[in-house]
Amino acid sequence: MRINVIGSGYVGTTLAACLADLGHDVLAIDIDEDVVAALNDGRAPIHEPGLDDLVADHAGANLHATTSYDRVPEAAVTFLAIQTPSREDGSIDAAPLAAAAEMTGEALADTDEDHLVVVKSTITPPALEEVRSALFGACENAEGRVGLATNPEFLREGTAVEDFLAPEKVVLGTEEAWATERLEAVYEPLLAAHDAHVVRTDPATAMLIKYANNAFLATKISLINDIGNVCKEFGVDAYEVADAIGLDDRIGEQFLRSGVGWGDHVFQKILLQLSLQQRTRGTPHPCSTPLSNSTIASPNACSTCSTTTST
Repeated sequence: MRINVIGSGYVGTTLAACLADLGHDVLAIDIDEDVVAALNDGRAPIHEPGLDDLVADHAGANLHATTSYDRVPEAAVTFLAIQTPSREDGSIDAAPLAAAAEMTGEALADTDEDHLVVVKSTITPPALEEVRSALFGACENAEGRVGLATNPEFLREGTAVEDFLAPEKVVLGTEEAWATERLEAVYEPLLAAHDAHVVRTDPATAMLIKYANNAFLATKISLINDIGNVCKEFGVDAYEVADAIGLDDRIGEQFLRSGVGWGDHVFQKILLQLSLQQRTRGTPHPCSTPLSNSTIASPNACSTCSTTTST
């Protein structure tokens, strides 16, 4: 299948290289000429174990890169993997993603074929509507033939290639049956080789699955750090405690190593956004204290009332 991946950052480059490894014909689109040149030369523009080899293996064969949107209609699927930075108040700045959606829509305005645009970026439902407006505002005549879906990523830095090629779950957020079938076809080679859970839902629910997933992970890390501090006060081995509670299937053994806290910028971004939504959509935090963006121990614990704000 011919697939476009717009945005060649951490997620986009991993996605493009892994899709090429699955046998798809992938076109990476990015505004940065140096990034495009690197990909066409067989060099990954970011560092991630295993990614250099994949890019080197497929560049010039079934992985190409360009700065132009002209070839967008030649593909069956376009993934939008544009970075969505957080504003100072924690809200998502969807402007770069919406701009990419608009340019994609302009390229698809005269298409006669069904084309699925898939948001890979991490955004909230309101931001998704911005993307929808930008996409279909630019290709009004193609609405009905062009579909919009979401497909959140669950990659960890350092194991992103492994996480993509051997996933625990694949979440498909679609609105039409043909879109579901198209997105399933993208992952068919991967799903045939791995026993991954496939979650089929609507676009907004798919994105909130991503938010909830990361919020629980960040909360788990923060909680074990607090437990570790309590253990120190009593002279107790925190690792022995963690190993024991990890035997409980309801808790699990992963993310139970106390340390300096989580440093993943995606965790910070998601928790800030969830906190903002709590304050602005009628479900405020008990004391209305803004969520800290610190990455030290217990970054999501409210210093005023000790309530965990991410749940």
